[in-house]
Amino acid sequence: MIRLATVAHGRDNNFHLVRLLAASAVLLSHSFPLATGSVATEPLRARLGCTPGSIAVALFFTISGLLVTMSLVRRNSVADFVRARFFRIWPALTAAIVLAIFVIGPIFTALPLPAYFSAHDTWRYLAKNLVLLHGIAYTLPGVFDGNPPPHAVNGSLWTLPSEVWCYLYLLAAWIAVRKLTSEKVFRIFVTALWLALLCWHCWAMGHSTLEQSPPRLNLMFTSGVAIYLYRNSAVLSWRWLGAVIVALAVSTINQQAFGVVYVLALPYIMLCLSYLPRGRILSFNKLGDYSYGVYVYAFPIQQTLMCLVPTLGPAALFAAAMPTTLALAVLSWHFIEKPALRLARPARPSLAMGASTA
Repeated sequence: MIRLATVAHGRDNNFHLVRLLAASAVLLSHSFPLATGSVATEPLRARLGCTPGSIAVALFFTISGLLVTMSLVRRNSVADFVRARFFRIWPALTAAIVLAIFVIGPIFTALPLPAYFSAHDTWRYLAKNLVLLHGIAYTLPGVFDGNPPPHAVNGSLWTLPSEVWCYLYLLAAWIAVRKLTSEKVFRIFVTALWLALLCWHCWAMGHSTLEQSPPRLNLMFTSGVAIYLYRNSAVLSWRWLGAVIVALAVSTINQQAFGVVYVLALPYIMLCLSYLPRGRILSFNKLGDYSYGVYVYAFPIQQTLMCLVPTLGPAALFAAAMPTTLALAVLSWHFIEKPALRLARPARPSLAMGASTA
């Protein structure tokens, strides 16, 4: 049994591995609708109202809330926070957008190239997906028209605007509350916000499925924020982890119950899996953080494979897409993301030692 505060600022954690597994779960879940054309073919959706991919996205938001709050509190600098967020999100995103527009698009578009490059939607895809604040553009002219779910080039990007808005909300609250008062008052503010979002989510679970709950992602991000702010009280234990997993398993008998228990249990499961395992598993951190690359490159690679081999089923699509996506993610990390993160280092390195790449 350990307290989060004693391990949160070290580098001996499993965040890289947990996030890579989560990104792989997103790829797996997308394989069903991309191969069959129907979201109903994903096995867990009817049972739980969500998929491994949607659980993975919630996990991303929780980890993000934890790590970016850790970064903000320790650096105590608005400029450092903005720079770190920019260089973590946009370099690989830009590479994915350029790959889609200038490589995949010209190869697979049904239009003549002059018509493709002169189309409004081509440059709308570039502008909207780079800005992110007003949602994303899904289609490129004439690209993937014949695929089971036609047109969509990179459906995974839909979460990025929500994540960027979470960063902005956190920063605004930090400036308005923490800078003017104290961390204690900021903690109270975040707690009140978390309770409000939880109540909203519980109400939503009585009227919709888990994936359709409006505050779900904001709630998970705020859970991560609150976890760090209560780091001195958070206790991690294998025994408690077992109890939480049992409670979550029991809740699967009812979708509404699962939807409520899930948002409470997932953050604790994430913490324990990230900090409790010791030994050789920690060496994975030395390889790099390939999760974001897997996340932003997987969907267009899967659509490309479906265009080339339309008979692929979900399992075959996953098996074919995973190695290619991982290879691209490894290249992205070492030649795009990691060099970009060096630019995000603050002028005061002593305050920038985080638990992981936030």
